[in-house]
This record gives sequence, C-alpha cells and structure tokens, in this order.
Amino acid sequence: MIILREIIQELFYGKTRTILTIAAIAWGTFAIAATLAIGEGLRLKFSETMANAGDRLLTVSSGVTSKNYRGMSANQPLKLTKQDSMAIAALPNVKGVTIQYEFGTMMHYQERRSYGHFRAVAPEYATIHNIKVGSKQRFLSVLDLQKRSSVVVIGAVMADKLFPGEDPAGKIVHIDNRLFTIIGVMQKKSQMSGGMPDEYFNWIPVSTYELLKNPEKIDLIAVAYKDFKALLQLKANIQKVVAFNHGASPDDASVVNFSDIAEEQEKVNKFFINMQIFLGIIGGLTLLLAGVGIANVMYAAVRRETHQIGVRMALGATTKNILFRYIYESLVATFVGGIVGIVMAEIFVYVVRLIPFKGELIRFTGKPEPVLSVLVLAIVIVVLGIIGLLAGLFPALKAAKIDPAEALIYE
Repeated sequence: MIILREIIQELFYGKTRTILTIAAIAWGTFAIAATLAIGEGLRLKFSETMANAGDRLLTVSSGVTSKNYRGMSANQPLKLTKQDSMAIAALPNVKGVTIQYEFGTMMHYQERRSYGHFRAVAPEYATIHNIKVGSKQRFLSVLDLQKRSSVVVIGAVMADKLFPGEDPAGKIVHIDNRLFTIIGVMQKKSQMSGGMPDEYFNWIPVSTYELLKNPEKIDLIAVAYKDFKALLQLKANIQKVVAFNHGASPDDASVVNFSDIAEEQEKVNKFFINMQIFLGIIGGLTLLLAGVGIANVMYAAVRRETHQIGVRMALGATTKNILFRYIYESLVATFVGGIVGIVMAEIFVYVVRLIPFKGELIRFTGKPEPVLSVLVLAIVIVVLGIIGLLAGLFPALKAAKIDPAEALIYE
C-alpha cells in the first residue's frame, strides 16, 4: 500500500500533464470501446435478421439444362416434382424438406381488398423459417393438410392493410373468390435475407392449393440441413438426383438453382468482423497516441527523480526494483484512464439505446444497438495493458541504466 501511495503521489507530481495524459487514455479507451461496441451491435443485429429467414436453410428451384444428354437437349427447362422432393429428403445431411407453391391474387374482407403474395406450404415451413403467430393463434397443421382445409395464415403487411387496429383471427376472407378462415397472423420480425421478407406473404395448406389448382410443377423445395460443412456435398447430391429424375446429365450444374441463407450469413458475419478489426485499429491508434503521452510523463519523471533514483540504488535498490517501479506507474495511469474510458463507453451505449430509430430499413433490420460484450471488454483491456506496459517500459529501462555515482551528484 505504501509503494502504491508513493507511485500515485509521484504520478500526480506534475498534475496538469498527468491529468491531460489520463484524459487522453480515457478518450482513447472510449474510442476503441465505443467503435468495437458499435461493430459488435451491428454484427449481432444483422446476424439475427438473416437468421430469421431460416436456420441452415437451402432453397432449391428448377433450372435449365445446359448440355445435350441421352436425348435431352440443351436449354430445356426442368420442372421440380414431388418425386424430386422425396429423393432429396432421403439424402444424407438432410434434416427436413418442404415443398411450396407461390402465387399472387386479391384478398377481400367485406369492402376492403388488397393484393397479396401467397405461398402454399406444409406445417414444417413455420419451424424452418422462424414464423411465429399471435397468442391463441396457430400456423398450418397436419390436420389442415389432411383435410385440405380452407384456412390461411396472413402476414403482418396484409394484417395492417385489411385489418388496421383489429384482430384478424377467426375472420373469413375471400382469396381468389374462395372463402378462407384466418387462423393466425404472423408476428413481425426483422429479416434481411431470403428474398422478400416473410411479412409480405400469406400461407395456405399445400394440399388445398393442389386441390384447387392442380399444379404441374413445384415452385420451390426448402431443405433444412444438419451440417454446414457438408453443404457443398449436399448441393452436388441434390443436383445429381434431380438430373437423374429428369434424364439430364448428372454433371449439369444448371439443372437446379440454389439459394443458401447460411452462406449469406457467413459472408455478412465475416464482413462485420473485418469492420470491427478496422474500427479497432482506428481506436487503437487513438489509444496509442495517449500511450505516447504516458511515456513522456514517465520520461519527465525519470529526469526529475534522477537524484532520488541514485539514493535508492545506493541504499540497495536493484535494477529490477527501479524497472518495475516505473512500469507500475505507467500501468496505474493507464488503468485509471481505462476505467474512466470504459465508464464513458457504458454511458454511450446506454444513451444510444434510448435514441429512437425510424425508417424503412429499420423496419426490416430492427434497431441496431451497440453491445459492450465480454469479448469487446477483453480486447480493450488487453490493448490497454500492452500500451501501458510499453509506455512505461522504455522510461523504466532508462531509469534502470542510471549510474548511482553520477545520480547522487545530479541536480
């Protein structure tokens, strides 16, 4: 405790310079902590919004042949069928498969009407795409599929248009001049991938659509897979089984088209990690300049205390004692400034979270908020420690090399 008190007293001997230096450390700490918190908040928010489109989800749509093969000529469009979906479901690394049809038509309720985008899907669609409905409501069920029920789950956009300020559940609407009962309303969610956001769609049972329209082909096959590392092999297997089912070349990569949300998520995640590294470098440079200030204070202290250093050496102080004394001084100054900077960053994060953000982009992404995570704090502390150590090391080496005989006569 005595040594620590002496270090603090010596550190604040030149009060103005030391206070300014600690303020610089605080500002540098705030800069690196705030920028990293902003980057971390953006990364987490965009990862969340992309994951809301579906976790480990691969969508398969029909393509066009690109080569002649056993009577199948090039440029022939393929039509995905239930046989394709069953073959894909049997492949390794497949967790689940759902088929879907897409169409657009008018929805009527009393005198109100609005054009809507519809998807005919199976019950598993909600789990794969993270679709949730309101309290005491439900998504499509297996029973709806078996009975080919005339039920519909409407998206948030349709609910706002046809039922402003009302609860749509239980109401009967006309879809393509047929009566459907609303059994659920999708809860709004942030979403940035997977094409058009889910809130623009409405869903009916796939069996009901097949009964009414008798479609010739499946528009999309959604594949939930288990292991991202085996995704490339899964794509190759899907291409081969679809090609085999339609008599196309198994090496023809254009017979199917893939949309992989996980790859998009990985790209976005890497982008924000690189952005955090860039922001961290900028904040680190600010902190480095403050470290130079700490080093200057330490050099000034060594010059001022040259006689005292000689006395300490004459009384038995070792080179190690002198060395660590000034390193400790530097670390104390860095620690004080770092604590102030982290508190400033915490206040900044709190204030930013209180600021309301509005706009079309925010409606889809959700409000991004800076996050002062454990990882961010760990990075800040490590950088602070390195700068504090380096700022004190070189002045300490100079102090340790002082000749005691010369120091005793130094004025």
